[in-house]
Amino acid sequence: MKTRLVHIAIFMIFGASVAFAQLSEKVIFSFNLTDGNLPDGGLVADTQGNLYGTTAYNGGKHGFGNVYELSPDGNGGWTETDLYDFTGGTDGAWPIDTLILDHAGNLYGTAQVGGQGICTNTGQGCGVVFELVRGQSGWTEKVLFSFVPGQVKGVIPAGGLIFDKAGNLYGTTWAPGVEGGPLALKRNSSGANSYWGCTLPGCGGTVYELSPTANGWKETDLYAFNGTSDGSASVASLIFDRAGNLYGTTQFGGTTGCTSGYGCGLVFKLMPGNGGWSETVLHAFTGNDGAYPTANLLFDQSGNLYSTTSGGGSSGNGTVFALLSGQHDRATVLHSFTGGSDGGTPFAGVIADKSGDLIGTANQGGANWGVVYALRLVNGHVIEKVLHTFTFGADGENPYAPVIFGPHGNLYGTTQGGGSQGGHGTVFEIIP
Repeated sequence: MKTRLVHIAIFMIFGASVAFAQLSEKVIFSFNLTDGNLPDGGLVADTQGNLYGTTAYNGGKHGFGNVYELSPDGNGGWTETDLYDFTGGTDGAWPIDTLILDHAGNLYGTAQVGGQGICTNTGQGCGVVFELVRGQSGWTEKVLFSFVPGQVKGVIPAGGLIFDKAGNLYGTTWAPGVEGGPLALKRNSSGANSYWGCTLPGCGGTVYELSPTANGWKETDLYAFNGTSDGSASVASLIFDRAGNLYGTTQFGGTTGCTSGYGCGLVFKLMPGNGGWSETVLHAFTGNDGAYPTANLLFDQSGNLYSTTSGGGSSGNGTVFALLSGQHDRATVLHSFTGGSDGGTPFAGVIADKSGDLIGTANQGGANWGVVYALRLVNGHVIEKVLHTFTFGADGENPYAPVIFGPHGNLYGTTQGGGSQGGHGTVFEIIP
């Protein structure tokens, strides 16, 4: 597929270069339900090449998800270790997003259910931020913060975390933290809405900061979405620019367009000031240029922003878009997915290799089970190349999370289903 692109340069961000061709894919681990199920979250790698991730929904020993580690065994294989199994109580349940590592090798993440207090209609807590601390006898979980309705402006942290230079954590919540608010019990069957959260309209959510203190971690609500023009339901991780401003996406809000009737979603910027943080809507999607963004953003060295929408575009199957430096108020569509061999419904964002190619996953399309794709700028056109097409069964099905580069330049990612152990998901490797 080719998309016309005017005066845009994609620059190196990080990672290795991958061959712009169909690559070799290998499943390095298949989940068997006991060791996890539905690895919706992405992976993070340490400097030794170990991979860390989460599973949700019925996974783990207690059925509430877990944190796992995959370590290379030196013979071309991988060893899986369950680092922590959530119990569904005050320790949390159903982690669905990517973990982060600190300099000491400890892991941080969010679980969208569990913790202190009770969420309306769920009978469980409204989510936690947790830390897994590595020790000589194993890993220990510490709940850094519980989202309790009535005590915070937002609950259900569906997005991941980021650190600032001072060691503070930042994240987003999906639903308003008002007791008796529109919290839903059932997981929506629609892919774009597959989050425990609030029943539209009225989703709001927040951007929050957690700061370490002598008495534990202090939570500050930086911004509360009103659920309409300023955005609704942020389910992606945030990113910083060099000036300390925060950027993110919301799945809904911005306009009253799109078939949902609750807006097509938007890209926002939060700026710190003497009176607190203020929001600027950089771009509200219209449907034609994309709809329902669920992925985090990516900066290049020139200040251009890149990400995906899970819907909209010329065929309604999602887009890869850019917000160019100096023109962040408009979206340039780099590729509109057709839902066919090129893929469709990309819930995950993109990464970039040293050649400037953008690489991502699409949950649908290909052979109906999703693809890994790359975009390259060639003679003023953006060319899409499918790097791998997932097939039904042991190969893996429906990649939901982004891929990452490992220490040696190989790509790693997860699929929601498939595998050789009953279809509970996989971790895969793509070798350039």
